[in-house]
Amino acid sequence: MSRTPGNALEKRAIQFYAGKSPREIQRMIGKRGIPLKKRKGPLLRASNRWLKWEVALVGAEPDSHVSRKIGRSLLAVQKKRYSLGLPCVPLIKPWTTAEIALLGKMPDKEIARRIGRAYSTVQLRRTQLGIPNTAGVIRFWTRAEDRLLGTASDAEIARRLKRSVDSVLLRRRRLGILSGNPNYQLWTKEEDRMLGRYSDEEVARRLNRTVMSVHHRRNKLGIALPDPQARPWTEAEDALLGTMTDEELAKKLGRSKIGIGVRRQRLKVPIFGALRQTWTAADDALFARFSNGEIVRRLGRTLSSVQNRRFRLARL
Repeated sequence: MSRTPGNALEKRAIQFYAGKSPREIQRMIGKRGIPLKKRKGPLLRASNRWLKWEVALVGAEPDSHVSRKIGRSLLAVQKKRYSLGLPCVPLIKPWTTAEIALLGKMPDKEIARRIGRAYSTVQLRRTQLGIPNTAGVIRFWTRAEDRLLGTASDAEIARRLKRSVDSVLLRRRRLGILSGNPNYQLWTKEEDRMLGRYSDEEVARRLNRTVMSVHHRRNKLGIALPDPQARPWTEAEDALLGTMTDEELAKKLGRSKIGIGVRRQRLKVPIFGALRQTWTAADDALFARFSNGEIVRRLGRTLSSVQNRRFRLARL
């Protein structure tokens, strides 16, 4: 027996749902009539039961390592270890007596290579224990060793002196000795006194040395040339900085443009023409009478400056 609508609201509702499909009506009233699809195959269920091979790893390795291997959370591994009464395995392997005995007796890098630890770890442990790095003390060069530099290859000298090839290379370059130069002679005090009294070419000719060797030796001792090519600046030249362009001043003083620019920047002198000129009312009045080119000629301004000023006046 069908129910007769009691009021106008029910009639409107019936008319509204009359033009809808059953699926749309079910969606609107919140009742889905579509059955859910069943999953095929067996349903996998999680199990908290620990297997024997999992229990064997607990306490044998750090908890984080065990957690990654067996696929359980870190908290689960910790609780299992607590229940078994097993101690915690530290992430860093503890130091043994034999390993500590090696500290200070050989370089830290060699110890790290032998015991399979990082170099920074070995260095930190030695520092914490207050053990001096006696194996890493710098071995000073003697005059006899310096005389051997350049007489043979760096590898051969390193083998004779029981030093590293890099150490021999750095020492030879520091002394300005060419590689494999058997005729190299150490500088004497008498030869050093000649540096700065004559030009490098003259000293090289008198001492039968190369100009490069004399140049390196003089720079190493901090000795200036007797007649340097660098011309000192005078007060009159400094007064001209900024009064004209760097190119014009360079031609006038016989100096390079770079030298003029460096000197001007060192004295904090602004570049010529860098000061901005203020526009006056008389200048602005010219825009109504003349073209940009004529204003440039009359006021001595750049064309871009005049164009920008005209554009700004047009917007006012």
